[in-house]
Amino acid sequence: MARSSPVILAATAASRASARDGARATRRVVITTAPLALVLARRAPSSASNVGDDDDDVKDEEDVFPTPSRRANAYAPTRANGSGPSSPFVVSRSPPEPVMFPRPKIELAFAVCLLRSSYEAVDECDVLPMDVFQATSWKFRASEWEPYKYLYEPLRIEQGAIADPLYFDFVTFVQTATIGRAIPKSTSVFEERVGAEGASRIVRRDASLRDNDLLPEAIAERCGKKIYERLVNGFDRGEDFDVAYFPGAPKPVSTDARGAERLDEAVVGMRDLAQVFVENGYALRISVDNDLRASKPGDAERRVRVRVNGPATLWGARELINRGIVTTNEFLGFTLTAYLAESGISSAYTERVTDTEIDMSFSLSL
Repeated sequence: MARSSPVILAATAASRASARDGARATRRVVITTAPLALVLARRAPSSASNVGDDDDDVKDEEDVFPTPSRRANAYAPTRANGSGPSSPFVVSRSPPEPVMFPRPKIELAFAVCLLRSSYEAVDECDVLPMDVFQATSWKFRASEWEPYKYLYEPLRIEQGAIADPLYFDFVTFVQTATIGRAIPKSTSVFEERVGAEGASRIVRRDASLRDNDLLPEAIAERCGKKIYERLVNGFDRGEDFDVAYFPGAPKPVSTDARGAERLDEAVVGMRDLAQVFVENGYALRISVDNDLRASKPGDAERRVRVRVNGPATLWGARELINRGIVTTNEFLGFTLTAYLAESGISSAYTERVTDTEIDMSFSLSL
């Protein structure tokens, strides 16, 4: 099998836009990989363990549906607790098997939207110098690439082809694992090199995020908000591209809706948002269903189950669990949570990962 050309990941940073308030300027990220150099080159300013597939896998309601956290919305999933070899979140002794069924091609603009939103979220949280992040992720990707390709032989995976679910699965794993491995040793003040000439500057993380344990949730929140805003209002990839629009993305629930009606409308919106992900190739199928055993139409809360069959992040999600990495690449969960937050609804969710799907259970409340 012919060797693909290597991905070159580099970044330049814009100079400070305002001396008045010292706010950080939006960076431009350049991820060049023929033929995607122009796709990711410009950035517009932002305005595993296997478990069965049956419903019987659900141990009890308390395990599946989390109590809403003290935060209004929990963007990162809680991984369901379990014991014994069948527990879905016990670290495996061996890597997960490759995904053995075909998944759809991802719409390119949608794939870029997810990756860029994730990158920008990491940047905004000031976890580590972005020049270090880029260099580290490039080295990590290079070390993981050959073993990953071997999993899928004789299939050929083109390096850099992010519309291919096999490569998208890999590159989102690399991005998420890189930041997850960096968080424990992260410092809140560091030197960062920016610009073509590598000028250095001192970066100080926001005081509210000085505790490294808060970073996974903060990254998930910023990522989800960026994705949702771009799905609703359009994704501007820069002057070389038309703005990408994603028909069907729901706006927040109307302020006219009150009480249980607001929750009912929110569930419909969750279903519409999931369909946008399906139509853009993120998964084979996504079902969004009220759990009628746990909630009734007049209740002030809803229990909603979201089953994502054949997601483009399936292998990566299992590999992150296998390696004990706490950050996740749960783009759909992040985005659904952002939609609920914009709709004035508190939420939290758990996730379970199998060989074929990611199963999320949401608790919604007013």
